[in-house]
Amino acid sequence: MCNVWVTGKDGTEVMVDRTWVFRKGGDGKLRIIVHKSSLPYNPAS
Repeated sequence: MCNVWVTGKDGTEVMVDRTWVFRKGGDGKLRIIVHKSSLPYNPAS
């Protein structure tokens, strides 16, 4: 879990909450099994 700053073409920046879950498969390769990106919770909106 982390926060990532994304910059648009017009230069505006938005913070995004990101969650990744990895698991190693039987072949030894690391795979993403969950990925979620969303805007942070804002009770004012």
